[in-house]
Amino acid sequence: MGRDHSEAGVGSVLAIATVLVLVTLAAVGGLGLSYAAASRSVRQAADLVAVSGAQAHAQGGDACSQARRLAGRNDVDVAACEVTGDQFDYVVEVRVVRAVGWLMPGLPATVTATAYAGNVAGVP
Repeated sequence: MGRDHSEAGVGSVLAIATVLVLVTLAAVGGLGLSYAAASRSVRQAADLVAVSGAQAHAQGGDACSQARRLAGRNDVDVAACEVTGDQFDYVVEVRVVRAVGWLMPGLPATVTATAYAGNVAGVP
């Protein structure tokens, strides 16, 4: 009895398919980690920018100008900045945005975060 040649090369096709699946999973995992890291980084930058703006406002300065200045140092852009209240009771709200390193069709090209900081009397 001879070997059946109809199954010759099946192992190679299976190995190539397995490698392609593993590479695809690694790429998707890397993309997910990239978005997660960018999101965390942008949230931290938003907090820092809001606190910096609030401190500038407390000292009589322009909160949004300070927020934009510090945002540039943290590789984010201020998409919106608003100060609510007066010199003593106020909240600085900033929304910052950063481009994501990898671009994939159907996924957002940027990550956005909003943060608040200020001084409100009567709030513990």
